[in-house]
Amino acid sequence: MWTGSLYSSTYRVGVCFSATGTVRGVVHLRLYNGKVDVYHIDGSVHDNEIEAHHSSGHSFKGRLVSPDTVEGVISLKNGMKIQLKGERTHDAVLAASDCAPLDK
Repeated sequence: MWTGSLYSSTYRVGVCFSATGTVRGVVHLRLYNGKVDVYHIDGSVHDNEIEAHHSSGHSFKGRLVSPDTVEGVISLKNGMKIQLKGERTHDAVLAASDCAPLDK
């Protein structure tokens, strides 16, 4: 699981990787008012380069800069680009069905 903040929101991303480099997962974006938006994503990872997208048109391109840090850019469907940094949470519990982050 990867966590971080984005403006006044925080996020938790549960991600599963296959041996062939496919990625699937779920983003929980907790807004400042406590509401949680959920985004199901899919994509790929090759040579520490990650690409993922949501069906709405939002996408993420990034790189694993260390075993515990990912950095990249979210491109929103409206063209806005946002720099992002995430930190890995070891031993996180993810849902078997869609890799969504779960509370322990």
